[in-house]
Amino acid sequence: MSEQPNIKRFKVSESWKEYEVLLEVNLDVLTPERAAMINNYLSDEQTRLMDEDGDVIRVAIRLAGSSMIRIMLEQGGASFTPTFKNVFGENPGAAWTHDLHSTEGFGGCEADEKPYGWCGIRVIGAEVDVPGYYEVELTESPVEKEA
Repeated sequence: MSEQPNIKRFKVSESWKEYEVLLEVNLDVLTPERAAMINNYLSDEQTRLMDEDGDVIRVAIRLAGSSMIRIMLEQGGASFTPTFKNVFGENPGAAWTHDLHSTEGFGGCEADEKPYGWCGIRVIGAEVDVPGYYEVELTESPVEKEA
């Protein structure tokens, strides 16, 4: 009899604009050693570690969520739940997960396309909307004279 994988869900959100990404994490894959590699890939690793009270797993998950929010904003936003299916009958999370795994520092895409990849994280939901015309404001700004 095989043991069930240690899988948990985490929501990473940006409260000011209400962006959020729902991640599913296989904690048998995202070990503290791999999480440390993800954290150490970018500068300021000690500050992030202090912000999460030394929990490097939480740091890696938070980094994944913030990376996905930026990627989704660059690609026009995303809105889906774990049960959402597109016109092809697929959940868009797999495509977004590929983007996460392709991001530098998250281990790349596995040749055998494991759903959690090297980093142990996959995207299963999101609510990231880019601002539209009516959400932005236009004001004139004075031109500063050069000295």
